[in-house]
Amino acid sequence: MNFLGSKTLETKRLILHKTEEKDLKPLWKILCLSEVNKYYLTTKINFSWEDEKKWQYRKLEEATNQDVFRWTIELKNTHEVIGQISIQENDESNDLAIRDIGWFISPNFQRKGYCYEAALEILKYMFTEVKIKYIETAIAKDNKPSWQLIEKLGFKKLGTKKLKYTFIENEVEGIKYRLTKENFLKEYFRKEELYITEDIDKDPYIKHLSDDNVLNITGESGSGKSTLAQKYKDNPDCIVIDTDQVFGNMEKDKNNQELYDYLIKKHHELPNICYNFDELYEEIINYYKDKNKMLIIDSAQFRNMKNTKLLKGDIIIIRTCINTCYQRCIKRYKENKNDATFEEIAAYSTKKQKIYDWYHALNSFIDKVDKL
Repeated sequence: MNFLGSKTLETKRLILHKTEEKDLKPLWKILCLSEVNKYYLTTKINFSWEDEKKWQYRKLEEATNQDVFRWTIELKNTHEVIGQISIQENDESNDLAIRDIGWFISPNFQRKGYCYEAALEILKYMFTEVKIKYIETAIAKDNKPSWQLIEKLGFKKLGTKKLKYTFIENEVEGIKYRLTKENFLKEYFRKEELYITEDIDKDPYIKHLSDDNVLNITGESGSGKSTLAQKYKDNPDCIVIDTDQVFGNMEKDKNNQELYDYLIKKHHELPNICYNFDELYEEIINYYKDKNKMLIIDSAQFRNMKNTKLLKGDIIIIRTCINTCYQRCIKRYKENKNDATFEEIAAYSTKKQKIYDWYHALNSFIDKVDKL
């Protein structure tokens, strides 16, 4: 094992660096939040900065030690401190090359892929440069977001153990996990190849799921998915359903108007496609199952599917990079709205920047499909 310390690392959106004095109070404020400390803290914390700061400054003194692996998570574009991640010694082992892992993120920045992005870079560093043997950790069963992330990183379950947290009165049931270099690198390079990124176009991901006469097409706005689907529009043997037409305030062609009318008649109003995509997908499949035609479903909302085992037929996921998707969306808006003011274009551009968060959900969908 190489004792290289908390080397500064960068990802597309983050700077990961050893703790600095300016980080102490922001990190403490995050840890004071009950939704953060509940499943993180196993030691005391003072809710008064005057009482706490002497302990925080002790951590600062050891931050430059080469045997300390603890990073502040900072946004690259604003330099805001949003959390911390550490690869600490494992309490159950005397071998320093067997480590534990822990992190916390401000609630304002959770569910945006930041923790996964930071952990991926840190783990790559620990396995390939520091050369640790493996990581063992345990997470409360009730802390679903953390164990979902752990499993996404390639950790494998070992069993269960009791855990005691500072702000939970009784011990809780926890799940033990281990991550080896082999399992991590296998997941890391698989996802590097598989996932949509911000700046690299990839070939479409195509998978055969069943022999049903269904073709599912998805991707982010601006990816080219609708252009692909429209190739089937004039084919009399195909029915093309565009969920943007069905659920949006736009002109609908015959098939999409028919589906819209059916859903209104059944539900009295359109269900929320983001929250009810699984149910709506099944309704669409069942509505057209006796038509003896190829059903083409064009939708960006596949990323909201909870149960990918519902998928029928074949799926094509367009993996155009997100920067290209964003630029195409802005260009298309300007072309369709020739009279749009500068303020309207700016407002649309700001709204569409959410695509940089949404695509992480699409990557999670790709991951689920790939494992079917």
